[in-house]
Amino acid sequence: MKIRQCSRAVIINERNEILLQRFEFRDVVGNKVLWVTPGGGIEENETPAEALKRELYEELGIVVDLVGEPLFQLDVWIDGKQGPFVSREIYYKIMIPSDTRLSFENMTKDEKDAWQQVKWWSKEELQSIDEFAPREILNYI
Repeated sequence: MKIRQCSRAVIINERNEILLQRFEFRDVVGNKVLWVTPGGGIEENETPAEALKRELYEELGIVVDLVGEPLFQLDVWIDGKQGPFVSREIYYKIMIPSDTRLSFENMTKDEKDAWQQVKWWSKEELQSIDEFAPREILNYI
């Protein structure tokens, strides 16, 4: 079974809301559109923290210092178009103000093509929708 190593951020603001991005996942069966945490794959010779710093700069235009151990790790089964695989995701908690200026100019072409929007969500709002993943995030906000 193929395993894709990922590093992701649970970004929380002063109102205890979480920042999620809406992406169309074109490499999975059914081209799912989901709200997900920022982050992505860990490249060769990168630590999970280094990968997340890179991904947050690419996807949101922010520079962060990661302090402390990961919040949690999760294995997500994905039905990919090239065959099933496991996304092994390491999550870090990051606090930023809700008025932080975000930039989407540094995204890769593939990210820009799949990206749709970004939004702050309350826990109550997330509990009322099905289109976000992973649901385990609700345990940490």
